[in-house]
Amino acid sequence: MSLIQRVLISGAFLILVQTVAAQNGGSPGSVRSTPVPINTPAPKLSETLSRNLESLPTDVPREKREQAFAKLLEGQRYMWALKRSRTQATLNGRLAKQAFQRAVELDPTLAEGYTALAELSWNLPPNDLDEALRLAMISVNIDKNNFGANRILARGYTLKSRLSRGELDKENAGKAIASWKEITRLDPRNAEAWAFLSELNKDDSASRIDALKNWLASAQPVDAFFYRTLMGGQADLAPEGAAGKLGAALVDANRIPEAVEVLNQVVADNPDSSEGIENLGRALDAADAKTANSSVQAIQQAIYANPGNMQLILLLAKVQARAGKSAETGKFLNETVARLAQQDKAAAAGLQVSLGEIYRESDRFDDAVSEFRSALLTRGVAGDKVVGDDERDFAVYVYERIILTYKIANRFDDAKAAILASQKVVGDEDSFADRQMIALYRESGRKQDALQAVKYARLRFPQDYGFLRSEAMVLTELGRVDEGVAIVRTLIGKQNPKSPSIMYDDFSNHLFIAILYGEAKRGKDAVAAANQALAVAGDEERKQIALLTLATGQQVSGDFPAAESTLRGILKQTPQNPIALNNLGYFLVERNEKLDEALKLIQQALEIDPDNSSYLDSLGWVYFKLGDNELAEQNLKKALKLDPSSATLHDHLGDVYHKQGKLELAHEMWQRALGFSSDAQQIGTLKQKLAGKKSK
Repeated sequence: MSLIQRVLISGAFLILVQTVAAQNGGSPGSVRSTPVPINTPAPKLSETLSRNLESLPTDVPREKREQAFAKLLEGQRYMWALKRSRTQATLNGRLAKQAFQRAVELDPTLAEGYTALAELSWNLPPNDLDEALRLAMISVNIDKNNFGANRILARGYTLKSRLSRGELDKENAGKAIASWKEITRLDPRNAEAWAFLSELNKDDSASRIDALKNWLASAQPVDAFFYRTLMGGQADLAPEGAAGKLGAALVDANRIPEAVEVLNQVVADNPDSSEGIENLGRALDAADAKTANSSVQAIQQAIYANPGNMQLILLLAKVQARAGKSAETGKFLNETVARLAQQDKAAAAGLQVSLGEIYRESDRFDDAVSEFRSALLTRGVAGDKVVGDDERDFAVYVYERIILTYKIANRFDDAKAAILASQKVVGDEDSFADRQMIALYRESGRKQDALQAVKYARLRFPQDYGFLRSEAMVLTELGRVDEGVAIVRTLIGKQNPKSPSIMYDDFSNHLFIAILYGEAKRGKDAVAAANQALAVAGDEERKQIALLTLATGQQVSGDFPAAESTLRGILKQTPQNPIALNNLGYFLVERNEKLDEALKLIQQALEIDPDNSSYLDSLGWVYFKLGDNELAEQNLKKALKLDPSSATLHDHLGDVYHKQGKLELAHEMWQRALGFSSDAQQIGTLKQKLAGKKSK
């Protein structure tokens, strides 16, 4: 047995002797000799002291109070020695504990003594946090204004709440919140308390924002060690760090004017803050013109300090484009592009593409196309010669945006001309232009032209399975689903085990047939095909995909209980399947059932995949059904940025605008939806809306 072990054992024995002697009102020599069974666990110090507190009078004589205070000072000296030197840490810790324990034995109402014992219990081996919390609670029960004990409770419960893991233990989180509120009562400018309250109240936007505002107004923290330890080594407890968090919280709460005001200052003060710039961009996307214009000066100031920051430059362009300041924006950005092109042509071209997208979002379609074409020239892509492999991807990327811009503007001839121009750049051996032309014909309602185009493409690219499926889909849209299915069925059973190919994969073909029947609203046939896919699925992932398709078929066939049961079965097996979460949520929304559950399901899907346009559409639609048109508009707009050619997104946003009384915007969205839709039922509904049968 080592010397340290002997000291620890003898120290523990001494504490036990003193405790029992105090209980009997005698000296250590008067301890009863009743043997204690070896296996009986020693009572916790907090239990013993609680019993002492209950049994002893609270009116402590002055002499004992003075002795207790002397012992408290003695314990503090050992604590200071402990902090200064670790060489005798065990001994100093034991002596400090003895002194503090004796202090509370002499004066059971001495709250500071219990606080000191709590600190020792947490920070010295065996680091008993629960014991520390019990001792701190004794102190608080004696003196509710004891700052040290309240802080131990706040920190301890915060640690037990699992805040750092992102999965809150609600019971301990509630206790932590209550304790931190006590800290703010005692010290209203305590940065640590407000910082933790902002984190613990993330699900309560009003409380979170209030905490962040108070954190921003707090005094500079003296001790940030615990906060950094729990929240990460880079976590900053300084009050000025709360501004960016406050701005983000205000955006999340849809308090846009306040958010813009806060984030303007954040960006002006710290132009290198990528997070601050991103949050300001989010706020400006949801802001009205007047609020957005208030950011111009702050962004210009930030650009002056950091002229090479592309994020800032694009943000300024977006604000000015919305304000209609074409000349001012064009001059500034042209100078920026010219300067950048001298150093990095690829970066300059990328900036021009981003500017084109900003113009397109502002419905400045000619300006958008002009920027896209300029980007091609900057990268050296001319319209009269085929590009090499290095430039092919960039050319395709830009032409996709040119074609999309003309589609949104409902300019069919210009879109077709852009597709033909792209073919000259990518070459006749490339199928890009063929795919774009087929899509253009389908979306514009020219289904027979689409069928001819896809047949021509299949002749040119006989090994491209995508064109075979395109023909099957176009036939389905023409009301000839059986012909489309027949084309796909020719591939079933022809898989070569030695040379597997998705073209002859029975699972994917049965699945696609189910999709075709679903598009044709033949639900029973869709269910049968999905079950065939399920039968040959093989692995669990494929089975899940088949079940998702089966649920869609069940819904189309009108068997809603079966559809819901299938989706819930998937989630029982894989609770974090985002597609199943979204589909079940959207299914409930469309049925106008259990909307609160639908909202939670869709939110869960977005937590897993936050930039999925389909999930954002579902979220916007459930908010619309719940009557929250502002959040509906906000999420649908975000989804449209990710998928600007979606007919459903435009249709849903049109309905939101209509509900808000914005009839011109509603009709504009429905018109765009009509331009992108290939579904006969949706086209009919859109035409009814545009004909005025859904007027305010």
